[in-house]
Amino acid sequence: MISRRRFLGVAATTTAGIVSRRFAWADGESSRGLKIGFMVWRIGDILDFDKQVEWVAQAGFESISFHSSAGVPGKWRGVEPAVADAKERQRIKRLLARFTGYEIHAPFDAVLRPETPEPVLRRLEEVIVFAGDVGASILTEHVEAPPMHTPDTLWQKASDRLDAAAAKAGVRIGLEFNNGFEWLRKPRRERIGATLDIGHMYHRDGAGYRPYGTIGSLVKFLSDVLFHLHVHDYDGKDDHIEVGTGRIDFDDVLKNLSAIGYRGALCLELNPDRCPPDGIRRSAVFLRKRAGELGGKLRGEGQENHCRVE
Repeated sequence: MISRRRFLGVAATTTAGIVSRRFAWADGESSRGLKIGFMVWRIGDILDFDKQVEWVAQAGFESISFHSSAGVPGKWRGVEPAVADAKERQRIKRLLARFTGYEIHAPFDAVLRPETPEPVLRRLEEVIVFAGDVGASILTEHVEAPPMHTPDTLWQKASDRLDAAAAKAGVRIGLEFNNGFEWLRKPRRERIGATLDIGHMYHRDGAGYRPYGTIGSLVKFLSDVLFHLHVHDYDGKDDHIEVGTGRIDFDDVLKNLSAIGYRGALCLELNPDRCPPDGIRRSAVFLRKRAGELGGKLRGEGQENHCRVE
């Protein structure tokens, strides 16, 4: 299996007190209630950042995400904060203002670890400042969590430092765990939560979600600390493929997102070598259709559903 990282490198219980008798995305409001975004790196043959942004807007996505890295010539493209001066940051902010929210992905080599080197922490702080300058609401960072029940002093100090930087910049940090989600509440921090990568949870026969039961049970477990979602399918060999063409139980995901009152974005993160532009559009249609169908089915069965209604 070729991971997204390799591709880029080489080329609640239900939430209490928020109750409604309809599914969160049950009817005509579904297209507005389900906020779908797209992660730009390359779309078909489109490499230019501004042209990718225009494609995403014209395709009807409500949200957008991009990488805080220059990319690989001819393979993919993001934005390198170190070369984006104040004028360029304001230009990017204006360019993305058409979206209802957007995410920045931290560099893959800037990972929060049990013992994170000082240069990596400084780089993450610089990306947090960049995210605030361009008006992003979420910064996703990859993380390698400490083993449970081990000394965690350095982990806690680094987390406190990043939480403070995020508060100053006016952004939230979504840590992309593969395991160890319990650390998000040890202790709970205002500006730090989870970016849940649905596809990655299915690697190694579902090793990411099985400690919690199902993928939907993991969504419920995260509940109030679930800030953002990366969405793609996985067929047992390849990930970051078109939604609806693999083995992921998206019905379970959508039902439990509704149950916890999730109102963040579902960011499609699709490998351009595995998913053409038409597949990107089909993925969004698939999610909207399933959300609508699930809502109608549950209402027809007379089940009571818990969700936050805007």
